[in-house]
Amino acid sequence: MHKEAILEASLRLFSSKGFHNVSMQDIAAESEFAVGTLYNFFPSKEQLFAELLSDCAEKIYEMLWPILAGDEREDVKLRTFIRAHSRLVEENVDFIKLYVSEQGNLTAAHNIGNVRADEIKTTLRGKLEDIIKSGIEKKNFRSVDARTAAHSLAAALQSFILESSEDFEKRKIDEGLAKIEHLFIDTLLMPEKQGQ
Repeated sequence: MHKEAILEASLRLFSSKGFHNVSMQDIAAESEFAVGTLYNFFPSKEQLFAELLSDCAEKIYEMLWPILAGDEREDVKLRTFIRAHSRLVEENVDFIKLYVSEQGNLTAAHNIGNVRADEIKTTLRGKLEDIIKSGIEKKNFRSVDARTAAHSLAAALQSFILESSEDFEKRKIDEGLAKIEHLFIDTLLMPEKQGQ
């Protein structure tokens, strides 16, 4: 309970003031805990940020994995996966803004904390690749390099999300994701499978 309250308070402060403008004393005051309590959970501000990153990655995994692991047709899974990014941005916009503003500015402690986030990213990308391979094998998708297609889709979504978080507007997010969906899915689908 204490840990979650500290993480929530730090996210609020980091998002509004920026990582480097917030001290552990500020976080203690915001979370209504003693500074010593913070240090019991997090040895540094960088470690706290790494924990925020890991938490966000877990939420993303919990949201997206069931879509990719479902029983629907491959094109339906991919369309649903792309559309789910609207909710992903909406629910995590403060963290995404913080991540964008601080990426590259943190120390090695932050990079160590990226291990779980990197594992999740790799797992989701691998599942995307498997879905595309399956669609190709069933002759629903064109014969493309599934790994390149999966990486390209993931990169397009990540880039779009990072850019869109700066000035969040749900309608614009949904329109942009519809364009990504059209670009990737309609290009992958065999002509005779389009519109099904």
